This record gives sequence, structure tokens and C-alpha cells, in this order.
Amino acid sequence: MADTPLNDAPKLNDSKSASFSTRLRLRLGKLGAIIASVGAVVGGLAGYWHAWDILHSHVGRDTTTTAASTGLIVSKGPSVAVLPVSSPIAAPGLGSFADRVTQQLASSLGRFSTLRVIPRATAANFLKEGDDAIKAARKAQVDYLVSGEVHPLGGGARANIHVSDLRTGTEIWSKSFDANAEGVQTETSAYEIGDAAAVQIGGYPGAIMNADYSQSQNKPVFELSPYECIVHAVVGSVRGLSSAILKALECSKRLTERQPNNAFAWSARATVLFNQRSMGIGLPSDQIQHTDKRLYLNEEILRGATRAVELAPDDAFAQRTYALAMSTKCQIHLYRQELEKALALNSNDARTLSGGMWLAFMGDWDDGTAMAEKAIRLAGPNASFAWWLAPAKRHWWKGEYQQALEDFRHAYLEGFWLSHLDQAYALPFLGRFDEAKAEVGKLLKLRPDFTIREADSYYRMFCFQPEYIEKMNSALRQAGLPE
Repeated sequence: MADTPLNDAPKLNDSKSASFSTRLRLRLGKLGAIIASVGAVVGGLAGYWHAWDILHSHVGRDTTTTAASTGLIVSKGPSVAVLPVSSPIAAPGLGSFADRVTQQLASSLGRFSTLRVIPRATAANFLKEGDDAIKAARKAQVDYLVSGEVHPLGGGARANIHVSDLRTGTEIWSKSFDANAEGVQTETSAYEIGDAAAVQIGGYPGAIMNADYSQSQNKPVFELSPYECIVHAVVGSVRGLSSAILKALECSKRLTERQPNNAFAWSARATVLFNQRSMGIGLPSDQIQHTDKRLYLNEEILRGATRAVELAPDDAFAQRTYALAMSTKCQIHLYRQELEKALALNSNDARTLSGGMWLAFMGDWDDGTAMAEKAIRLAGPNASFAWWLAPAKRHWWKGEYQQALEDFRHAYLEGFWLSHLDQAYALPFLGRFDEAKAEVGKLLKLRPDFTIREADSYYRMFCFQPEYIEKMNSALRQAGLPE
């Protein structure tokens, strides 16, 4: 699969500024009045994390922590500070609402265990420096600074959240979130905004990981740091970037050999192997052409994921990878159990929620699709095009063909053989046979030896029910795909 821009998902309203310092300094000047209201240290990573010392690295470099009692190694990425969200315009309830957004945003960011989140009390102290707040954050070796403000909007409010890279002095992400009057009054919207912003900033991937990938994507494999290797595995797998996946395959192999107790290295390894199994990237031509010839990877995927969760049983990143590995067994109850464990550790991790896609394919169309759709909402523009396949295939299975086609369009990538296959078996049910045959033509141009038998094998690899596959095969015959 060629490197392709991530998705065709609906674009959310966001804005970027080429000048970071001017706009941020203006915002910082308005925040001093609320410093006194900020207290408590942000909730850190659960369980075993509390026993470890967090080592702060130099700006732009990752760091590694080791638990002396177990030898466990954890590669952590950039440091992030969340400044108190301000409410510069006096309005009833906005001050408290802004405080809740700050609390939830910082707490939710702390659940993404590759980040090093600075305690909120420490971040609030940066504001005491006034115009030198940025300098104070840099002195504390903060890599990314999150700031924001809340303004009245009708009877509700609009929260504007921004992320700035202090290493380059640029704003890398900006997004507005709206809340109605009830959401402001009850503060429920504050928690929703904090969670959604955290996912889009610190998720797998979010704005920070995407920025870190951009900074390292041209590095040779041997120059990638452990954290950068993990970034390539995550970003490459979600975007379907063959170059990133190939780098991650090589660097994760080296990393697990060099640091066999690095839980995140094993998670990265299992993740990219799963993607290789799915798409055949980097495999011999016969394994690319024939799905059943690459099922041997299941064992290696499970071995890597098992090692990760053995090393870090309370980490959501490791547990999500283990659930993904268990999906290869096509046992829905077993997979659901492991997926629920991962969600219990981080219920708003869009990447984990996207695992509902595999649950849907195994036959739980309603719950699985609901998870995938929540992942799409939370991740916004960072959502993978592939996550749309859950709602698309659910609509198709239930006979809602026009809606299925619309959702398939969200997952459509021109020049990607699977997109043409999906179109080819959806269009006949709308009587659009010529278009279906045209999609088969595009598919065969990309995969000349592709047949209904291979489509059958590919869908069985992802645990689709026999009834679904039989219905698909019938439509593909009408579209002219060879047996």
C-alpha cells in the first residue's frame, strides 16, 4: 500500500497560527487572576507508575524509566504542561467551567502513558513569571504547552484549546469546542471537552504524536530513538503508511532485542506485525497475494503482545495491544473480555475504542460499531479511515445499502485495493452494476490475480461470519470478479 493521507473523515473546525509567541503571551497575561484557584497535582498513571521516578529528558528527546524491582523499561516521550484554562470575560459559571476543563484535560492526558505530563500545580506556577511564562516552561524542559480560554456563546460557552511546540515556537494544533447552557451549568460538557481535547492532543496518534512523527519521519532507522520507533509504529499503523510501518518493523525488532523488558517496544512490535498481517507490507509477493500464507504471523503478534502485558499489566497501551492480538483467535467472548480490560484503564482512548471494529466483524454489530463511532467522534481529524468500515459494513449487513455506501466513501482511498473491493460488493445492491464492474477493474489493475476466493480468505482472517462472506461473494460475482 502506498503512503496515503490518513482519512476522508469530516474535517473539524480548527485553526492554526503561524505566530505562537504573540498570541500566547496575550493569553498568558489574562491568566494570573485564576492561579490561586488551581490546586492539586494531576492524577498520574495508575497502579505501578506511582512507584517510579519520572526522569525528565532534554528538550526533544525521549527518556527511559526502569523499575528496579522488575527491570521493567518504559520509553516515554515529550513532556507536556497544561496551563489553567482562562475565562477572560466575566460570566456566571464560566470560571468554574474553565477550571473543570483544565482538570479533566490534564487528567485525561495523563492516561496516555507515552507522555510525561507536568503536574498542574507546577504548570500554574509558570504564570507567575508573567511575560516570561514561556521561558519558565522551557527552563522546566517542557516540550509542549497546552493553553486555552472559555468565552460566552449564547447561553453556553466556547472553549478554545491550543497546543504549542516550545522547541520550534509554533502552534501545532487549535480547536474550538462548544457547550450549551445546560452543559455549562452542570459542567458535564467540561468533562466531555477535556476528554475530547486530550484524545486529539495526546492520543495514539494525536497532535503531539503526529508532530513528533513529522520531525522524525526522514530519519534513518538506526537514528530513531525508542520513543520515535513507537511513534512510527502507531502513526504508520493508523495512517496505513508503508514507509513508517517498514521502519517500525525494523526498529521494533532491534529495540526488543536490545531492551527485552521494554513494554512499549513489545507493544509497538505487535502493533506493526498486526498491520503487516493485515496488508502484507514488507512480505514476499506470494504472502502479499495470498492471505492464508501470512497467518503464521498470528503467533508472533500474540507473543509480543503477551510480553508487553506481562511487563505492564496496568498500562492501557499494553492492554490494548494484547486485546488486538487476541482478536486473531476469532473468539468473540475472549476478545471482548480483553478489550473491556483496556477500556477500563483508559475509557476515552480512541485507538482502543476503534477495536470495536473487530468486535463488529465478529458479529456484535451494534456494540462494536458504537465503539468505533465514538472513536471517530473523539479522534476527530486523527481518526483512521479504516474505523469507518465498522458502520459501513453494519449498514450493508442490515440491508441499509445507501447509508453503507456513504460510510464506505469515508473509508475510500483511491488506489487502495480494499476500497475498490468494498465498493464492488456494495454497489450491486443499489442496482449500480456498471459502477461495481468499474471498481472490479480498478481492483484487478492493482491486484491482477485477485479472486473471490482471495476475498473470502481475507474476510475470514478478520473473523467475519460465514453468512456475511457468502452474501459478499454473491455480489462480487455480479460485479464480475473472477472465482
